Amino acid sequence: MALDRDLMGVGFADKQAQLVGAPATTAVTAAGTTSADATVLGTQTKMVTGTFTGADGIRLPTNMKLNDPYWVFNSSGSTGLVYPPTGGALNGGSTDAGLSMTTKKVAQFIRLSTNVVIYNLTA
Repeated sequence: MALDRDLMGVGFADKQAQLVGAPATTAVTAAGTTSADATVLGTQTKMVTGTFTGADGIRLPTNMKLNDPYWVFNSSGSTGLVYPPTGGALNGGSTDAGLSMTTKKVAQFIRLSTNVVIYNLTA
């Protein structure tokens, strides 16, 4: 699949390219030990290769759009946490509780409503 930025380079309008193409992958280093001080993803950072070093984490953006998927891959040798947007819950769990992602796992996150984010984690 072509990257959205490559499609714009050959004449696609930016909104068309974003709908058809895949976003670029961004390397993100996790930080903090709670949802409050975890590294916050930007709204355009939708495909992430995360580097974790234990109990640190990444938080999905508060202005994450409904039905707009984010993918996180834990490329490091340590387990890390991925938190919902502030005030949100993952798969009906506790508010602001993170998903513990072990090494070499991928999860897709989709916001269904203001406080509900679902995820699918690879086996």
